Amino acid sequence: MATALRVLRLLADNPGGMGITEVARALDIAKSKAHLLLATLLEQDFVERTADSRYRLGLTAFEVGSAVPDAARFGGDLITPMRALADLCGEAVSLAVLRNRDAIMIQRFETKHVLRAEIGVGTRMPLISCASGKFLLAHMPEEQVDSLYPEEVLPHVTVHSIRTKSQLKATFPEIRRQGYALNDEEYAEGISGIATGVADGSGQYIAALSVAGPTSRFRADQWIEPLAEAAHKMTELLSSRR
Repeated sequence: MATALRVLRLLADNPGGMGITEVARALDIAKSKAHLLLATLLEQDFVERTADSRYRLGLTAFEVGSAVPDAARFGGDLITPMRALADLCGEAVSLAVLRNRDAIMIQRFETKHVLRAEIGVGTRMPLISCASGKFLLAHMPEEQVDSLYPEEVLPHVTVHSIRTKSQLKATFPEIRRQGYALNDEEYAEGISGIATGVADGSGQYIAALSVAGPTSRFRADQWIEPLAEAAHKMTELLSSRR
């Protein structure tokens, strides 16, 4: 594991790529071990092989690296409003940032009753199928939405998912007017949620804060004000860092 991380750091310092022999020599390891490490990293897209059989950082490495500033930026004192909201509502509270057509969960306070074992930090949720994603989409320029979803028919996760881009866009004015977006079992059966935005000092929404719980007991209207208050506190904290 440690050697694999050394390989990634080495390739980060050599963006033009390196051959197996060069990697082995630089790390003082056997050529066979270098080959095995690179093959494993290649399989997971942490590295890619060029036409001349050299290796350089791949898409997964860039994706992981690009997510780090977001997670780090929302640590420290910014967690306090999230924790207070979770303590108040007793439901799962999450913070997500935009990554292409997904909202990636970077912080989460779980309810005492875990909603779904596979939902946690690092979870990717399709923007069109979660409250956080729909809020962020509603505040994008229309051309950006069209770029993300060039087709009219949208992919769906559950039977409750919005099926067309026209239907999706029709929800945006109401989301912007009321200041929050809802999710009614669109990402996972039996789970509903509400989300609003967290803005930076320029007023741009850079993350979405959400509360989610079992549809059988979840009432979004109960958490509109506490959610908005927590997001406002996080926005103020971000603004003060400028």
